[in-house]
Formats: sequence, structure tokens, C-alpha cells
Amino acid sequence: MVKVNSVLGAIDPDKLGFTLTHEHISGSSPGFQFTYPEITNADKVEPLAIKDLKRARQQGVTTIVDCSTYDLGRDVRLIEAISRGSGVQIICATGSHLYVPRTFFESMFPWLAPMPADDIANLWVREIEEGIEGTSVKAGIIKVATSDPILPAEELMLRAAARTHLRTGVPITTHTPMLSRVGEEQIRVLEEEGVDMANVYIGHVNSTLDKDYHLRLIDKGVWLGMDHFFPSGPPGSPDWEERSSFIKDLIDSGYEDRIMMSHDWNFGLQTGHCFKPASPSRDEHPDAFLWISKSVLPRLRELGASESSITSLMVDNPRRFFGGK
Repeated sequence: MVKVNSVLGAIDPDKLGFTLTHEHISGSSPGFQFTYPEITNADKVEPLAIKDLKRARQQGVTTIVDCSTYDLGRDVRLIEAISRGSGVQIICATGSHLYVPRTFFESMFPWLAPMPADDIANLWVREIEEGIEGTSVKAGIIKVATSDPILPAEELMLRAAARTHLRTGVPITTHTPMLSRVGEEQIRVLEEEGVDMANVYIGHVNSTLDKDYHLRLIDKGVWLGMDHFFPSGPPGSPDWEERSSFIKDLIDSGYEDRIMMSHDWNFGLQTGHCFKPASPSRDEHPDAFLWISKSVLPRLRELGASESSITSLMVDNPRRFFGGK
């Protein structure tokens, strides 16, 4: 049977339960917690995250997928402690985030690029099969992000993600920019590498409410990540009610078996002398990981979505995705 790596050990996909498929515990610059441990804020993130995740667990959230990669300041020791303290299963990620050179200097040093894709895959396979940063914590998902258009270094990361998946069977999740249709280009690269699209989750697509685009993605066999949900979004983006109505339209069109939902929330940035709360602030978003449960799902029910459809989105589809079905 396929097993899923959580930060506390391998679990059966059937044990995932109600799953939020794209979240973050916290973030910082890569390596910050090791280089300057005296000015990190894990001590503030940990109790806050445990408190909120305990509350989420009591109200039905069983598992979250933390899509923070090393270059987003992934801290597996902190994630492990929070999972243990809260009772929420957490799946952490290997892979990479965006390669967006903002200056000439940055473009000269693009971290892993220009290593060959197979050499990058060797690093990510190790994090899946052996553990991360000398711990026993193993990654359970491969995260990769691109701009629009896809930069050469980002295409390299996609190819490395594909090769990591083909060697391990661990599924791939992607980041796409708001109002972008770059998911199709991400698919093209992954298809060239021989990836079965049933193992690919195109993220943040509910920031681009274009049904033709979504149906083209579904026709390719991928999963739709409806994983940007906040009380208010960036200017120019759809509000949460528009996003909810769009999901209901896809359900009515017979696609509930290709959708997963999440927030893309985090508890804050553990960088520098002071704790910077997540955006939007906790005052604006006190429900944190319960916003979908307390606002979006009730709205879907008001629109006529059945309980079986909601179970498909939140329980069955994550189980099938991680189970390779």
C-alpha cells in the first residue's frame, strides 16, 4: 500500500481525513534559523500555531500540507514540534519556490541553477527517502513554482520535480501567479518528462476564474488547487464569494472529483528582531485554518452543494491524490 510521509512518520492515505492541501506554518530567508538563531521567532510561532491548529483539529481539520520549501525558510524541526503539539498531521515539502531575478546580482546566483536536473533531483529524493537536514522528517510532496512566463531556471526546477516524482512516486504541487494561465505551460514541461498528470496539482487556480482554462487543465488530468481563500484578497483578485460560486459551478458541471481546497495561510515570518504576523493580519482573519470550514463550506451549502460533494473536495480527493488514484 502507498504510504504518505508526514512529519511524524508514514501514514496511510485513508488516514488523512479532512485535508487542507496548501498551507504554510511560517517562513523566513533560507538558512536564517541556522545562521542567526538568536533573532528568529520560532518561540512565538510555535505556541500560536499549536493553539490555532488544536482548535482546527477540534473542529475537524485532520491534515495540512505545508508547501514551504527550503528557499521559503522551511523549518522541519518547528513543523514537527507543532504537529506533535497540536495533533494535526502535517505533510512537508521538498522542491523550490520562485526564481525571479530582481537585480543583475541575483540573476548571477540562482541557487540550485544551473545544476543538471538529475543532480537537483538527487537532493530532493534524499529529502523524501532519508530525511531533511539530518532529521528523520521526510518530505511527502514536491513543490515547484513558476512565474508567467516560465523562466529558464524555473523550467529546470519543473524538470527536477518531474524526475524526483518518477523516482519516488511522491506527487507534485505547483504555484501559479494570480490571474495567470501558466498551469498549461507547467503541464507541458511535466508531460515532456513523462509525468502522469494524475500526480500533479496545479495550485492557486481559483485566483484566475476562467472556466475554459480550468476545463483545459482538467482535460489534461491534473488536480485543481482552489487554495487561495482569505476574507479579502489582493486588489484585482476575485473575492472569496466569487471563488466559492465558481467552485459550485464546477461541481454542477461534474468536476467535484478534480478539486481540492486550502487557504495558503501562514502564522508569520520568523525573521529579524520582531515577529511579523501573517498577511492578512490575525485581526482581519481570526479563523486562520478554519476559514474554509466556517465560511466557504457553509456558502457552498447555501448554493446547493451536497455533503457528498463537500466530502469529495476535503477528504476523498486528497486521499486519492496522495494515494495515486
